[in-house]
Amino acid sequence: MIYYYLSLVGIALVAYLIGCFNFARIFTFGLAKKDITQVGSHNPGTMNVLRTQGFGEAVLTLVFESLKSGLPALISYYVMEHFFAGSGNLAFFLAGVCAVLGHCFPVFYKFKGGKGVACTFGMFTFHPAFWWVSLIAFIVLFLTMMFLIKIGSLISFFYIFIMSTISTIYFCVNKIPNLIFVLVLIWLNVLLILIMHRANIKRLAKGTEGTVDLLGRVKSSFNKNKKDGAEENTEVSKKEESEDNKAENAEASTTNSAEEKTEDSDKEKPQE
Repeated sequence: MIYYYLSLVGIALVAYLIGCFNFARIFTFGLAKKDITQVGSHNPGTMNVLRTQGFGEAVLTLVFESLKSGLPALISYYVMEHFFAGSGNLAFFLAGVCAVLGHCFPVFYKFKGGKGVACTFGMFTFHPAFWWVSLIAFIVLFLTMMFLIKIGSLISFFYIFIMSTISTIYFCVNKIPNLIFVLVLIWLNVLLILIMHRANIKRLAKGTEGTVDLLGRVKSSFNKNKKDGAEENTEVSKKEESEDNKAENAEASTTNSAEEKTEDSDKEKPQE
């Protein structure tokens, strides 16, 4: 039994360290010689790569961010299922969630990472039972974001809750071993994603969350004239960055205005 627990600890540690590698940082610097944390929303994630670098770079980032969580989870699933029958799903989600944790709080980057959506996508997409459900959900939401709802964070929430709910129902119906522990891991991951998106949630509540012109990004990536495509990319990026910062600027302006009024009222008070 001690080998069982040692194996789970090893899986968690290795998955966390793998998750610490941030491909948004790696590809942005490698391809454009830029620091992703200094452009756009400053978040080292797929969505910021899409906004600041383009559709192709974002797809590349999404693929590798998905692999870094999905592959360790899948390997852990089959290895643990082979040596400890019935522990595959527990090992899978332990590895997946720890990889997401490493992405959000990477030891290599002073614990300042991304928001974990791409890694969560990889985790669900590599699961042997419902990988196809994840891909269908992704395609549907991708098209939704392209033509209807252009708010990236909202689309991400839809995906996270859809897949977490479907996996919960699937595991409960099939009464898998370690059911409670698996469900705890799945919904702890949801909680982690929500915490990492707390600023986005506040902007959504105020109606000031920025949008992403996904269709424009896709068109610009397939533009035969590279110069025109780059100019279009830059214009779209500036527009999106402006929308993202609008709420913060408005809040700062309100605060400054309130401080000025307070100072003026203090000046107008008669001296005793």
